[in-house]
Amino acid sequence: MALYNKAGEILEKLDQQKGTIRSLCLADDVVDKKRTFALVCESLKYRDTLQHIIKQTGLMEAEKQRKLKTGVATVLVYDFLFGRGLQTGGTYKEIIMKHKTRLQAELAKFKIKRKVKDNKELIPEHIRNAIILPRWVRINTLVASVDQVIKKLLAMGFVLDAESHPSKLKGKVFQRDQHIPEMLLLPSNIDLHDNPLLLNGSIIIQDKASCFPAYVLNAPRKSVCIDACAAPGNKTSHLSAVMGNTGKIFAFDMDKRRLGILSKMTKRAACKNIEPVLGDFLSVDPADQRYKEVEYILLDPSCSGSGIVGRMDHLIDQDPTSEENETDAAASEARVLALADFQSKAILHAFTFPKVKKVVYSTCSKHREENEDVVHKVLEAQSDFVLAENAFPQWTRRGLPLFDGSSKVIRTEPKEDNCIGFFVALFERKATTIDVTPDTPTTPLSGKRPLADIEEASAPASKKSKNKKKKRKGPKKEVTEFAD
Repeated sequence: MALYNKAGEILEKLDQQKGTIRSLCLADDVVDKKRTFALVCESLKYRDTLQHIIKQTGLMEAEKQRKLKTGVATVLVYDFLFGRGLQTGGTYKEIIMKHKTRLQAELAKFKIKRKVKDNKELIPEHIRNAIILPRWVRINTLVASVDQVIKKLLAMGFVLDAESHPSKLKGKVFQRDQHIPEMLLLPSNIDLHDNPLLLNGSIIIQDKASCFPAYVLNAPRKSVCIDACAAPGNKTSHLSAVMGNTGKIFAFDMDKRRLGILSKMTKRAACKNIEPVLGDFLSVDPADQRYKEVEYILLDPSCSGSGIVGRMDHLIDQDPTSEENETDAAASEARVLALADFQSKAILHAFTFPKVKKVVYSTCSKHREENEDVVHKVLEAQSDFVLAENAFPQWTRRGLPLFDGSSKVIRTEPKEDNCIGFFVALFERKATTIDVTPDTPTTPLSGKRPLADIEEASAPASKKSKNKKKKRKGPKKEVTEFAD
């Protein structure tokens, strides 16, 4: 009964938007995480059919005295009609057996009505044809080198598969990314929540596209940077790794709770050059002495998130053809325009810092209003900054052809690139508009870091740790997962 109670409770929490499928199924109070996760996901696939059958049989009304909850009824009926059969006895089995004949009859009638023979054909088309992204992890070179992580994965029984299409990967296999050396790709359904490499900070769950901003900005070692909208911190820790844990990163966020998450995550990632700042980046005075040496800014502001494709979002999203979805369109358009205005102001504010050389702007949006239109607007509004030439040249998908120079910005497409929908623009100050001593970057301005640099970046951390006292082992670390 405990399995069905917990799975039913999770369905109800999802309806109330109190968490994601993964976070709720991996919570500390979930005893059998794998079975609960599977039961919740499968029940969601058939939810429309299950709700119809439960309504037609009058199950909830008939069992009103037993206080049967809707969520529990949903998972019970799923397991009886579509799963492996009920995995419980007692009251729940008694309820289902009492309505067994009617439940089976309603399923048969529903299949005739839909003109289908196979139960799987009852799964809505937007779920059957959903884009399922692979699992991406970034090797945290502040803790371990690329080679070290790969060797440990192989020792755990993982296999390096360089041939299969990402959508075909199954089991304990992984691939190396062809664009960013420290990125690994794994099957979508791989469970890493208790993997030692995740718990000790050697790997960080982060979508590939989310790694573009820090990679393209390519801030040199010992530089001073700002991450303008930093929490929850994955991009911040990546920037720290690119800089080899040197220099300084001022990480801004207006939300105290989210900034606390950033502090926790960057600490686990062994970052030592990050200073969290509670505050609004737009309110920062560029003339403030604290920020007078800032040369690089990573700006990933609030956006519509329309490019985000979660591995299980399709199970709880509306059918795109539904009336409810159409009703939301007008409100969404107004919100996108408001966000675009804010994004433009944030970029122009970043340009006002006196020594800033480069600003990378990114969104997880698919809308031109937040992407190409914003870039065009800020280029027209000032003359000190231009789009950088050759930003991430090995990435071929570029911006929509809406203005001269749009080929200099970067886009991703979930279905073809196996990552979330993303947009990146790298601005650089014209050489004549700043009077500073030129520096020599440790890596090419194109944003492509040699693998040798990545390997070397992790070496000092491991050597230093040998001279320190071993810390007393504490309780198992809690790992929070973000798409950031």
